[in-house]
Amino acid sequence: MKVVEWFAGIGGLSAALDGQAEVVCAIDHDESAHLTYRANWPHPARRWNVAHLRARQVPAAELWWASPPCQPYTVRGERRDLDDPRAASLIRLLALIAEVRPRHFALENVPGFEGSRAHLALREVLDRHGYHVRERSLCPAELGWPNKRPRFYLLASLDPLAPQPPLVRVPRPLAAFLDPLPDPALCVPADLLARYGDALPVTDLLHPEPQVYCFTGAYGTSPVYAGSYLRERGAIRWFSPEEVVRMLGFPERFRFAEGTDRRRRWRLAGNSLSVPAVAEILTGIPVG
Repeated sequence: MKVVEWFAGIGGLSAALDGQAEVVCAIDHDESAHLTYRANWPHPARRWNVAHLRARQVPAAELWWASPPCQPYTVRGERRDLDDPRAASLIRLLALIAEVRPRHFALENVPGFEGSRAHLALREVLDRHGYHVRERSLCPAELGWPNKRPRFYLLASLDPLAPQPPLVRVPRPLAAFLDPLPDPALCVPADLLARYGDALPVTDLLHPEPQVYCFTGAYGTSPVYAGSYLRERGAIRWFSPEEVVRMLGFPERFRFAEGTDRRRRWRLAGNSLSVPAVAEILTGIPVG
């Protein structure tokens, strides 16, 4: 199967495909994401702004996977929905779907996307062109990963969708994803602890089943509502970007592009996908 990876980021879909399909084009306009993608995946990658793409620029593919900007559907982004300029790329993508009609289409976004005007516009296009559609919420914690990251997923096909198999939960300990020697610079300063106190979502490694909350692109910049902290050996620290991508399910060989500073690595990781959740969604694509 040939695949176009829209809003490719650092390659969450490519990690989930694990070589079982051919990515013929990965599209993202962000330079840091583009450089890290190229450092990890051999597929053709383009720094294109989806809002200005024409259908003839997009290689032929059976599956289009899209993870459009989520800010228009979040509280932090003021839930401006289609009025948010960052939704322009999704609006353009809907027109491309109607024009090209890929055999399969899938989308991932934050839970707030469901019921939005963007969601309704997407469904109107898919329903009008005869797609079979399945929608669901899925969190990697349901699969046994120590990461609470619920997301809305939509899978559509011009063919009847394959039955979704029951979820298989394989518990994975948080300790397995941690750096062996964490950087001392990750320790949270005492003044920040004193200022925010109990507002900081701290995960204790000694908890019987420690879980971390959803990391966002603001992790390391916004003290709250951006992801968990870790209490380890009596100290509280940030998770490293490398720990975050491991908890997202990226392979151990994954690397950020050389020269990417920690803040940008946190942003790239927080804006990416849960690899095991994506792999689960892909099982619904009809084969043959």
